[in-house]
Amino acid sequence: MTSVGATTGINPETAADFSSGGFSNYFGIPSYQTSAVATYLKALGSTNSGKYNASGRGFPDVATQGTSFEVVVDGSAEAVDGTSCASPTFASVIALLNDRLAAAGKSPLGFLNPFLYSTGKRALNDVTSGSNPGCNTN
Repeated sequence: MTSVGATTGINPETAADFSSGGFSNYFGIPSYQTSAVATYLKALGSTNSGKYNASGRGFPDVATQGTSFEVVVDGSAEAVDGTSCASPTFASVIALLNDRLAAAGKSPLGFLNPFLYSTGKRALNDVTSGSNPGCNTN
């Protein structure tokens, strides 16, 4: 599974305060995440030490815009925010890439995470600002 978080703003994007991120208490760090998590934890140092599971899988894997989407409900346009906007946006990008690959006679991307944490990361930028105030914490 590729988990998708939400961002807001443009250049730079920041983490949306309703989105989530952190480390799993149930799943260990997968091999494809080992280097990224080690680099992050080294940069983090002792900040928030003991408030997260340093041996857990990091999430989200990617994030994209999740604010100011227009939907039509009962014939009326409304603005909505959420990871429920970000996830299909990211999925549509992957669908377009798979479409181009198929048109070129190549295989689809398949399970994305090993690719995202290796060569694919060159096409992405790291979201390093924003707020994730879950459970009334910083």
